[in-house]
Amino acid sequence: MSKMIAGQITGKRRLEMIEIPRPKIEKGEFLVQLQVGSICGSDLPYFLFDTSHPALTGASAPLPPMLSLHELAGFVAESRSDSFKEGDRVLGLPTIQHRGLAEYFVSSDDRAVALPDGPANHLVISQPLGTVVHACSKLPELVGQTAVVLGQGPTGQLFTALLRHLGVARLIAVDHLPERLKVSTRMGATHTVCGSAAEVAAAIETITDGKSADLVVEAIGKAETLNVAAKLVRRNGTVLAFGLPHTYKYDFDFHDFFWNEGRLICTLGPTVEDFRVAVNMISNGVIDVSPLVTHTLPFNHAQEAFTLFADRSDGVIKVVLTAKD
Repeated sequence: MSKMIAGQITGKRRLEMIEIPRPKIEKGEFLVQLQVGSICGSDLPYFLFDTSHPALTGASAPLPPMLSLHELAGFVAESRSDSFKEGDRVLGLPTIQHRGLAEYFVSSDDRAVALPDGPANHLVISQPLGTVVHACSKLPELVGQTAVVLGQGPTGQLFTALLRHLGVARLIAVDHLPERLKVSTRMGATHTVCGSAAEVAAAIETITDGKSADLVVEAIGKAETLNVAAKLVRRNGTVLAFGLPHTYKYDFDFHDFFWNEGRLICTLGPTVEDFRVAVNMISNGVIDVSPLVTHTLPFNHAQEAFTLFADRSDGVIKVVLTAKD
């Protein structure tokens, strides 16, 4: 039986490279040889072994091999698909959620799109951009509006870029890390704010002349920032909840949000078509993701890569793992 190298989380902040059998494919599936994979914030609860997180309820160490990576690009090595053949380069989600931290992973026709020529470490960002494309498709009119994006990690930066592309006139990027806000200006932010919740509220009141924001995107996934978002939005404005929830239940100041006639939109599952749109945006230069790819490491340095991303050190935004030649 053919073998491959995969990552396995063996405890809190501990990731080992092990040898496991190469997965088998079923009809409609194909085996992808990893070219690049980028680390997402939703991968971190596994690496941090945060058993209070909904994704790890009842989990014990070690976690199953291949957890956790899902922003993946590579070449089809074996196919039982009518849509993809051997040698095709694809952006593919693994058929088992988040299990892509390996030299090979299985994808399927409904979870992959073909990739054009171009830098793989940029095109792989089509996966998170696709989720942002999907989210923005739910929003009301954006042209000429004022938007706030809470959180300027990788996905928050993509919201900053796409919202500006879609016509937002005033984009206020918010983060606790000043170095991230320097990148935000390159991605299209017209204003940046760094500070406490009270300082952020005061700054946005000044920037908007007391009118608040038409749209607030919560790109972090915490109760505290969702409540901040609700307080920053104008009457009849929209809060977009994008950050994956860190707990099953949130304390939310619904009373004031209700009386402000706010609109709350939750967003999660992009379609293959959303990924196609994202691929075209990156490959055609509509969205420049080069400022986001701050660190590139070999696949077998996954422990170092995840540690760097988790610590948010060295100005990190996006960490990309590259397979060996």
